[in-house]
Amino acid sequence: VSTQSTGTDLRDATSWLFSQVSLQDYILFCCQYPSGGLVDKPGKSRDYYHTCYCLSGLSIAQHSFQDDVVRGDPNNTVEPTHPVFNIVLAKADRMAKYFAAKGGVEEKQGDGD
Repeated sequence: VSTQSTGTDLRDATSWLFSQVSLQDYILFCCQYPSGGLVDKPGKSRDYYHTCYCLSGLSIAQHSFQDDVVRGDPNNTVEPTHPVFNIVLAKADRMAKYFAAKGGVEEKQGDGD
């Protein structure tokens, strides 16, 4: 995963700015709604928004720069997701190839730009 604007490669980083294990603990132990779905904090109602973002956070916490770190049972593993597009990496690659074959995406200039 690289960023074109800065020219840096995110794979060169050595650690996240958070504890991978602690974030997984919080999501797995505190954010699961008893009858399904995920919440942002205990006592709140579940919804699609927070379920999606809890799963995204779980994915980012599990898939580090060098090794995968999965808390508890290996069945807790979720697929790696693209940190910008929030979709699994295979779909992000497919999307990039699709637009590259079409000549890329041009930025539309508005009035006064």
